[in-house]
Amino acid sequence: MSGQDPLTDRTVLAHLLASLSERIRSFTLEKDPTSLLEDDTLEMIDRLRFTAEGFPSDGSVAFNTLHVLSYVHWCRYLALSGDERNREFDAAMQLFVHLQQVRPELLPPPVRSLLQHQGDIGQRGNGLDEAISKAVASLHSEACDADIDRIIALLREAISSVSRWHPRRPLALSNLSAAIYIRLQKSGHDTDLDEAVDAALQAVAATPPCHSNLPDYLTNLGLVLSARYESRSDAADINAAVTVARRAYRSLPPDHPNRVGVLSNLSGAVHAQFVETGNLHVLSEAIEVMRQLLTYVSESDPLRGTVLSNLSNLLLTQYGQAGDLGDLETALNAIRLAIQEARGEREKAALLANLGAILLARFEGQGDPADLDDAVKSLRTAVRTLPKPDPDRAGALLNLSLVLQTRYERTTRDIAELTEAIEAGQAAVEVTPLHSSARAKRVSGLAVALRTRFESTSDPRDLDQSIELGRQAVERTPPGHKDAAAYLCNLSNRLRIRFDQSGDWSDLMEAVQTARMSVQRSRKGAPETGRALSNLAMALMTRYEYVGDLDDLNEAISAGRQAVRATSSDVSNLAGMLNNLGIMLRVRFERTGEEEVLNAAIEASRKACQVSSPDEPRLAGRMSNLSLSLQGRQQLLQTDDLVEAIELSRRAVELVRAHGPSRASFLSGLGNALRARFAQSSDPNSLNEAIAAIQEGLAMLPQRHPDQARMLANLGGAFQSRFAMTGDVRDADEAIRAWSTAADIPTGGASGRVKAAEGWGAMATALGRRPSALEGYTTAVKLLPMAVWRGVGRASLERLIADRFGLACDAGACAISSGCPEQSVELLEQARSIMWTQMLATRTDLSRLAVAHPELAAQLNKVRGGLDRFGSTPLEE
Repeated sequence: MSGQDPLTDRTVLAHLLASLSERIRSFTLEKDPTSLLEDDTLEMIDRLRFTAEGFPSDGSVAFNTLHVLSYVHWCRYLALSGDERNREFDAAMQLFVHLQQVRPELLPPPVRSLLQHQGDIGQRGNGLDEAISKAVASLHSEACDADIDRIIALLREAISSVSRWHPRRPLALSNLSAAIYIRLQKSGHDTDLDEAVDAALQAVAATPPCHSNLPDYLTNLGLVLSARYESRSDAADINAAVTVARRAYRSLPPDHPNRVGVLSNLSGAVHAQFVETGNLHVLSEAIEVMRQLLTYVSESDPLRGTVLSNLSNLLLTQYGQAGDLGDLETALNAIRLAIQEARGEREKAALLANLGAILLARFEGQGDPADLDDAVKSLRTAVRTLPKPDPDRAGALLNLSLVLQTRYERTTRDIAELTEAIEAGQAAVEVTPLHSSARAKRVSGLAVALRTRFESTSDPRDLDQSIELGRQAVERTPPGHKDAAAYLCNLSNRLRIRFDQSGDWSDLMEAVQTARMSVQRSRKGAPETGRALSNLAMALMTRYEYVGDLDDLNEAISAGRQAVRATSSDVSNLAGMLNNLGIMLRVRFERTGEEEVLNAAIEASRKACQVSSPDEPRLAGRMSNLSLSLQGRQQLLQTDDLVEAIELSRRAVELVRAHGPSRASFLSGLGNALRARFAQSSDPNSLNEAIAAIQEGLAMLPQRHPDQARMLANLGGAFQSRFAMTGDVRDADEAIRAWSTAADIPTGGASGRVKAAEGWGAMATALGRRPSALEGYTTAVKLLPMAVWRGVGRASLERLIADRFGLACDAGACAISSGCPEQSVELLEQARSIMWTQMLATRTDLSRLAVAHPELAAQLNKVRGGLDRFGSTPLEE
């Protein structure tokens, strides 16, 4: 990348000049075009151009290369025919016009005559010169949109009026490309990007190596290629941009006035290539170039702040990849130095916006709330200071939105801050042009904030708007864009959440479809691949829970395993994906009873706990999941897993100090594990502790919370066990009270309520309390249609039928013993008809209805909503 004269390059250069000169000689003296037309001649021409570009200050290299290149193209023109002949003629003439300026006597006579006849050297170029002068003057000032439009039109007309080999045509072409690029930056429209790239390519092709303008032409070409990549996400564009940016730097003479700009563009292109490829070596190159650039910028140079800011951003990116705190601290030092040296409030405000992003990263890595507070302060100052039309303001607003969301979620839980985050996100979107390549990212950021507020307030309007914005982000992002998979993944996730809320089947089907698209559009080896696969697994798992199709569960497990493999090097996300895989495997075990599946579930859940940091907020849930799987293995194989399961449940409870549904759930899990130990050992202390844990958890739940019915049912079972052990009727009374209360909670799962009412009836029967027993059984039968109706998935229906098959007989017998034979017949017929009807109709499940009549299936799902899912273990987002 240097402009020095290494001996090897000089050797290569001498060899290429000699080889091509020999081919010219063979053609001109011996009339033999064979070697000149060999396939490797064009390759040698390209190598000669590239090698000579490394000697920008060597006049002899410049002249010898120009002489040989112009003649090799001329001779190939004479030897060829057709379109290729015309291309060689243009290439030769574009070089001859430069040779004419230094050694006109070396031009072939026909070329000399043609140039004189065309008048391209002299007066006929005045129109082009005038257009170039006006373009240069406008592009170096704050030209308005109308001025830029006029310059573009003037340059187009002037370029079309001169021959393709006018010596100043490359300058005009490069200025045309620059003008189109500036218009793109202002408007966000990429309509003329292809023209800009083509003009820049022509300018470079028509300029000989070592020409003083070549670095600028290459730099302009790199800029428009990078812009097209940002707009269309074609990796070939960013790869080409990096190549020409490296050439631009290599072709710089030591005293070139735009060295800083060339190096800055090279660093930006290489950084974009890193984002595309994830190659850390590419990122290291970008940082090294920026550090080298810093050595060329004096403390008084107005560009110094920009260079320091860009360096800090690159180091922040490297920190995000490698996790080296040294990079983060260096980034902070660089941005703080830039702020200290800032020239004016506007520049300082833009730098404060970058400081906010770096402080957010340090908070996420180290957890110091002071960093978060400083980030909010910096970003609020930046937003207040930057004027509304300023291009940096939208980015500052987006960063402020992200930081406020983080502070809300991690520290304050202040809904006012979340509202401010949403308002900042909305403002960022409003000031972003509709056709801007940055709009999708800002729309997506706003969607995230709205979803966060929905999770706090349950206002469906926030979720609806978040989904609509997510669709906009997807629509505005080309399929090959680096963010396309992430936007699709986010949209799928929100659709699945809305399905959980409303039961709208179309939302779940779209969530699965969108998740599949997210996986398809993930770049191989890129960080988003694991998240996309995990999201697909969650969508399929949700569909399995409603329809019971084992194919969905198997595909979910397959996607979950792929997600773990794709995320193996990303410890921060690996734990969650291992946890989800463990849950899905445990669900499969519960369906199939396969021992090896349960062992795999335990292995995944155990590893999820092992790779979690001690202060990870979700560690408690992961420990609870592992405990459940260990309890399952203990029940299946009578192993010693129960000791570890209880210890994990205890630690889960200890980790969640705040009273509320989460701690209540973990207390319930501890209670169930202790009940299992009592069943194994008959230790009364275990049963007493189980009852105390479940009661403590129930006290934390609001009335009619969905988990309340399940926990009360478990409490009833615990009291039943203690009554069986001690014979204390007070325990039997507590069991009946818990079960009857559970059966009466409308937000509880229907199947659990049926089971609780049946337990109530059985206990009352055992105590000889016939009226209470009859009431319990009657309640169970009345609830039965809710539990086994057609909307329930096949797996759940088959399990319910098997578990409740004796309910009809028990209810009828209780009614007879209570002296109510008519009611006995009624209960028997009602229960049996429900069970037999559903057992005969298990093939008519919701999956077939969804295929035949999707609208009717959607209506059924809206009614069913989240029934029988309250007791399931939630997957991690």
